[in-house]
Amino acid sequence: MKLKQLLIAGGFMAASVLNANAQPDPNFHIYLCFGQSNMEGNAQWETVDNQFVDSRFQMLATTNFSSPQRTMGNWYTAYCPIVSPAGKLGPTDYFGRTMVAALPADVKVGVVAVAMGGSPIQMFDKDLYQQTINNNASEWYVTLAKQYYGSNPYQRIIEMAKKAQESGVIKGILLHQGCSNCGDPNWPNMVKKIYNDMLADLGLNAADVPLFVGETEYQDMGGGCSSHNAVVARVPDVIPTAHVVSAKGCPGNGVDPWHFNPSGYRTLGKRYAYEALRVMGIPTQADASYTIPANLKNFFSATAMSSVNDIVMKVGTARNFVVNVTFADGHSEDVSDDVQLTLPAFLTVEQGKLKAVGEGSGTVTASYTDFMGQMVSTTFNVEAGTQGTNHYLTVNNGTAGTNPWDKQLSTWLNTSMETGKTYVVKATIKADNGGDCALWPIWTTSSNRNQWGNSDDVQYLDNFKVTSSFQEFTWEFQATFPHDKIQFSFGKIGGLVCFDDVSCKLKGSDEEMVVNGSFESDDLSKWEIISWAGQTMKIEEEVQTGIAQVVADVPVGSADTVYDLVGRKVNPSSLRPGIYIMNGKKFILK
Repeated sequence: MKLKQLLIAGGFMAASVLNANAQPDPNFHIYLCFGQSNMEGNAQWETVDNQFVDSRFQMLATTNFSSPQRTMGNWYTAYCPIVSPAGKLGPTDYFGRTMVAALPADVKVGVVAVAMGGSPIQMFDKDLYQQTINNNASEWYVTLAKQYYGSNPYQRIIEMAKKAQESGVIKGILLHQGCSNCGDPNWPNMVKKIYNDMLADLGLNAADVPLFVGETEYQDMGGGCSSHNAVVARVPDVIPTAHVVSAKGCPGNGVDPWHFNPSGYRTLGKRYAYEALRVMGIPTQADASYTIPANLKNFFSATAMSSVNDIVMKVGTARNFVVNVTFADGHSEDVSDDVQLTLPAFLTVEQGKLKAVGEGSGTVTASYTDFMGQMVSTTFNVEAGTQGTNHYLTVNNGTAGTNPWDKQLSTWLNTSMETGKTYVVKATIKADNGGDCALWPIWTTSSNRNQWGNSDDVQYLDNFKVTSSFQEFTWEFQATFPHDKIQFSFGKIGGLVCFDDVSCKLKGSDEEMVVNGSFESDDLSKWEIISWAGQTMKIEEEVQTGIAQVVADVPVGSADTVYDLVGRKVNPSSLRPGIYIMNGKKFILK
């Protein structure tokens, strides 16, 4: 009896030693995934999605599942749902399927995912989650966090990540979140803290574990918080090892303004994989030895490229071009960022846009190679000259708001202002219905950031009266904070408000701080409106007419000459109550 007990004990000891000495498989690539409902998965999967999933694509259950039956802490083939019992089809599904198809046959891919619908980013901050729960006890994401993750989503993903490290090597982190923090300028810094905490708690180096951040649904796809994408674009500036995953052209579900449809999630998941593959230096094509499962082949196979509209542009300007490809399963994708271009000599490509470096007329060939290695292509004509129409930005406010801050246009500066130095901001503005427009430079990274109620980190500058004709307005001021954003506030104006030639420079300097303030490029990545307040924006073109000039806080005219704020000389003996300029100074007549 004692011998049998000794043998059993010895067996347990041997097993323990073997487990302790077991090394993680370097060919088991693991990715941590977190966020809110889009990462959780919000579209009902279809038959094609669960017909076959390669067993090389694994998921670690981060909670217990009942359908299908799964136990927390165990690995399973990654059939839907992957993230939680409440989740559906999401980007993790086609991320993993694409990765295993592109990687060598001896490589497995695993995902460790924690996400809750509606969750703000603070729920994943180990220092803020409890306060967030306390302040939002009745919210659905708090219920989900309690039901699935012990009310501590960050701790759960760390615990499961450590479990995963026993089996493989963490190769990256995927994030999709933003609708609950839509437009928050401090969001990149909050993401940075969480990312750094994850690396530290798991003993990882940033250089080995990049962060992949997905964009939110675009406005033209039905998205209601597309303005957050300008914030997402800033993440690589804050986290050098971060990469943005485009949601351009990913269709929404047509039901709400936040979620993608199944096709959108498949495309977004593939784009996460493409970005991860690029970082590793691996082609975004199926490995030569891999046989694509029948239920995926049509998704990956391009059949035709749509025609592209001909482009007429000015020399020195850059323009977007949109290339769509139809696939064998019937879905369409915007592949503009992935095409190969054959260009005439007068054109070049700059930041993904066509730029005219000289006059000319010629044909551009756009070619796209799909995941299967098949190529489709199309051609379009481009003409560039010194003459042409003027481009400007149109902001549609819809119904006028009650307060000046109800409708806004803002842009991130490419460098922050220096406190105490003088800056000059110029903008050409008109509004169909007229009204007041003010300039508010903002310090978005202030630790006391609060953009409402005359906040100390917002510099409230002059109001100008905008009319139905373009006028150039000038604000000259001394920066009170290191502002990194300028904001035009015109909440009481309904309808269209138009902007052109927006500029910000240090006084005496020629260095421009505004990106695409002339709107001669289609790039609006640094520009934001309040989409949830009903605003939309787009670039228009017209032949430019004469522009009046209005200047604030600079000497105007000779002594005793009086001007109104539109820059018109007025008779001092017949002034009405209002604000005027005399001898270079403003005064109020009551």
